[in-house]
Amino acid sequence: MSVSSSKQTNILLEVGTNELEVITFYLEFLDPGTGGKVRNAFGINAAKVRELVAMPEDVTEVINSPSCVQGVFLLRNKTIPLIDTSEYFGYETDVSEEAKRKWVVIVAELNGKAFGFITHGVDKVYRVSWKQIEPPPELIATNASITGICLIDTQTIQMIDFERIISEIDPSMVMRIDKTEEESAMIQDKYAKEVVIIDDSRVILMQVSSTLKKAGFQVSAHADGQAGWDYLEGLRGAGELDQKVLAIISDIEMPRMDGHHFCMQVKKNHAYDKIPVILFSSMINEALRKKGESVGADDQVTKPELDTLIERVETCVARLNP
Repeated sequence: MSVSSSKQTNILLEVGTNELEVITFYLEFLDPGTGGKVRNAFGINAAKVRELVAMPEDVTEVINSPSCVQGVFLLRNKTIPLIDTSEYFGYETDVSEEAKRKWVVIVAELNGKAFGFITHGVDKVYRVSWKQIEPPPELIATNASITGICLIDTQTIQMIDFERIISEIDPSMVMRIDKTEEESAMIQDKYAKEVVIIDDSRVILMQVSSTLKKAGFQVSAHADGQAGWDYLEGLRGAGELDQKVLAIISDIEMPRMDGHHFCMQVKKNHAYDKIPVILFSSMINEALRKKGESVGADDQVTKPELDTLIERVETCVARLNP
C-alpha cells in the first residue's frame, strides 16, 4: 500500500461529507493459555499518517523512557520516537527476528510532531463515514485508549486514541495553561456564557475542560460532534442559544460526526452567526486548514496550545460581537 497515494486520495475527499479514510493495521499477541497468536485489528485516520516504513535496524535507546518507547530512529535526518504499540497495550508478542521482519512502523504526525508506532502489519485503506464509527462502550471508555469502534468488511476495527498515548509518554504534549487568579477572575467576570467543548478523546476533553474552568470560563463538554450538535440544537429550540453559548471549540476527527461536518452544520444556520467555531486538533496541516476554511471555521488551533486557544477564542468572540 502506498501511503502517499492514500494521503492524496484523502485530500480529495469532499469537505463536510462526514467521511474519512481509515488505514487498518493489526497487532498480534500470544494467548497465555494456548501460546498461539491472536490478532486484533485497529485503525488510524489516514490524514494523520505521514508514511509507512519497515522496522528500522538502528534504534537508539532513550534513558529513563517509558517501557513502550523503544528509542528513537532517524528518518531523512529527522529524529523520530519509536513506540511499541503492543507494549503500550500490555500485549505479550513474538519478538523473534523472523517476526520483526514483518513489522511495519506507522509514522504519524500528532500535535505538530512525528511519532513512529510499531504494528505487526498494515492491511488496507477504507473510505468510511464517521457515522459508521461508534463511541466505545462506557465499560472501557474511561480506561482504554480507544476513541471508536466500527465494522468494516466483517472486521471489528478499533480506532486508537494516539493523542492519549503520546500525552502519557511526552510531557510536552500535556495541555496546560498559565493564568493567574486575577486573570481568571477577569475572564469569569467578563463572560457569563459557556464555551462548548467537543472532543472524542476522554483525556483531552478532561484536560481542556479543567484548564478552561481554571482560566475562568464556564464549560459544557461533549464526546463527539453529534452529541455537541444535539445539545446546541436543544438550546436553539428552547430559545436559549444566544443566552448560553459564548463559543464552540471542536476537535476534527470524532465518531458519528466529525468536526468539519459539525462546523458546516453550524455555519449553515444564521442562529449561530455570533457564535465562533474554533477547530482545535492535533492534525491541522495545510490541507486540513484549507478544509476548515471551506466549512467556515472562525479559527484553527493546533493542540496542545491552550494559551493560544484562549486568546483566539476571545479574538473571535470580539470580532463576531463588535
